Formats: sequence, C-alpha cells, structure tokens
Amino acid sequence: MRRLLFPLLMVLAVAVACAEPNVRPGRPDPSVAESAPASLLADGSVAWADLKITDEDLNGRPAGPRVPGAGSKPCRAEHLAGRLTSWTRPGGGGETPRGMDAAVGKLIGEVDVRNSSEVECTLQGEVPTTMLAGGRAIPMLYTHGINQEAQARVVAVPAGGHASLRLDWSGPFCQPADGTLELAIEVPHDGGTLRAPITADDRPGCQQGEGINPNARATLYASGFTEQTEVSTPPSSPLDQLTVTVAGPPTAAAGSRLTFRVTLGNPTGGPLALDPCPGYLMERFSLGDATNEAVNTSQLYRLNCRPLTQISAGGTAVFEMVAEVPASMRAGRELTITWKFYLPNFAQRGNQFGVFTLKVA
Repeated sequence: MRRLLFPLLMVLAVAVACAEPNVRPGRPDPSVAESAPASLLADGSVAWADLKITDEDLNGRPAGPRVPGAGSKPCRAEHLAGRLTSWTRPGGGGETPRGMDAAVGKLIGEVDVRNSSEVECTLQGEVPTTMLAGGRAIPMLYTHGINQEAQARVVAVPAGGHASLRLDWSGPFCQPADGTLELAIEVPHDGGTLRAPITADDRPGCQQGEGINPNARATLYASGFTEQTEVSTPPSSPLDQLTVTVAGPPTAAAGSRLTFRVTLGNPTGGPLALDPCPGYLMERFSLGDATNEAVNTSQLYRLNCRPLTQISAGGTAVFEMVAEVPASMRAGRELTITWKFYLPNFAQRGNQFGVFTLKVA
C-alpha cells in the first residue's frame, strides 16, 4: 500500500506546485505546513509533524534532460570512450559510514563515458556491467535491474559530450583481483562492449566475523546511463552554523512509536531564521543475520517551522521527533536512528547530524 501511495503523493505535490504560484523551491506548500501544530509543547519544544517530502520538494525540480535531435541513433561502443577514476564511500562528505555500509563496506563510482564520434547518439535501457582483472571476469554477483522510469529515460550525448554510469560496489570483497582492473560495459540496443579502465585503487574490503553472513558475496550493481551536467557549487547558508544534538531513549518496544529530541543550537551572535524551512533525513538501521531480517530505511521530512521561525543568538531550539520500531524486531536487538539536517539549495557542513542506538524490549 505504501508503494502505491508514495507515487500518488508525488503526483499531487507536483500538481499543487504547478497550480499554486506561491510555492517556491525550498518553501513548504502552505496547505501542508498549516496542518502542522502551531503551538509549542508544554516544555517549550516544537511538536513533531509528519511532513514527508521528496528531494524535489526540498530543492525544486532539476533542469529537464537534453532532447535528442531528429535522426539521433543509439550509441555504439566503438564510438565511446569510458573510464572510472575514483570511488567514494557513503558519507564521504565528512560523515562516518554507518549501518550496512559500515558493516560490509561499499564504494560508489561514476563511469565517465564520452562520445568520441562526430554526431550525437543516444543511450537507453539496462547496462549489464562486469569487472575484469587481467582480462578475466572477477567472480561476484552482478546486477543491473532498473525501474520503468529509468528504462524509459533516453540520454542524448552530443558529439564530444559525456554521460555517466553509476556503479555500486558492495563487499565483502575477498576475491583475488590480480592484474589491471577494467569494466566491460554492454552498451544498450546491442551497441557492443565498451572497455573502461579503472584507475582507482580502492576496494570494498574483506569483512568477516560476527554479524557478517559467511555466504555473502561482493556485488557490483550498474544503474542506467544519466546525463552528465555541470555541477555548480551551492551557496552557503547561515544555518550551516547550527549545531545538532540528538537524544533518544535507551529502549523501546517492537511495533511502538518512540519519541526523541533534536536540539538545534545557534552559537552565533545574531538570530538565525528558519527560512526557507529546512528538512531532515531520518534513517533506521539494524544489522540482519540468518534469523533476523535487516532494517535499513530512510525518509526525508520537513521541520515543523510553524511555531518557531527563528533561533535566537546563543539560543537553542528543541524539536520533538517520532520514529517507529519495526514490529518484526525481536527483543534484545539493537536499532540505530540517524537524524541528518538538510538545508534546501545550500551547501552545509558534514557534521550536522546525530545518532543514537536503542535496544528493543
């Protein structure tokens, strides 16, 4: 039911944004914001409101994709050149990897694919990709399934232009990999095989021991091609000065809704306005094993800024937060809650987050 409802909410959000001229990127839809509690709680904290949003709601709709020109044909491998020069780890912006990323190791890479021909071509569909060492395929799990939206996406690559292919390489990676590493990328529409060298030296790591399934294998997942666009540096925001402190209960019952507190501190000499109203990401994680299903969820929300529009100089503001403990969790298991501050359309420091771990009762 949730999967069906979420796309519907996205459609409604877009429809309202198109109909309401006062809705601007980074600013809440008035009809949604007005449903949030307008008064502070008895202890002076801000009441939680279930204001689920998407990245588009927070940052606005991205620019539309390049439209293929008349007569553009699918790209051929012999007309392309690719390379992967670096891997990044989740939280590479200054955070410490947590959850499954920390338990088994994970790398994220972007293959830069250039159209070396003199005419535009297009890329569309799934992209089976294998990693080779010394010309031989490394034995691990290879996946490349993408959703219908990605299947339908047509990426127009002009002559001399670039496209990107995201790869997610998860451990534990304990296989030998002798020789030069490269990727064998199957270009869609029977476009042949593109060989792309890997010049980065990182590996996911060979984690073993308690909490790691001994039968787990490394996985290389290839997404679909995306248009490569110039990345502009977002401006800084005064709110990047806010400190974040998260405090939660030590225990909670399976299936219950737990309440915790997030304190935003203003160490500056002037008030900081919560305008546009920031967002936050709430993540739940619990490592699974042979008898317990893993928990690994995330949801983006908007803060309830209705009763509190600014944080005074040297002051703090406490926000009530609510999270649900999965009913399937057995007593004694640990659940980690991560709360991350998100500033719409602005750059921010990587340490504006907090984490706490509770034991399921």
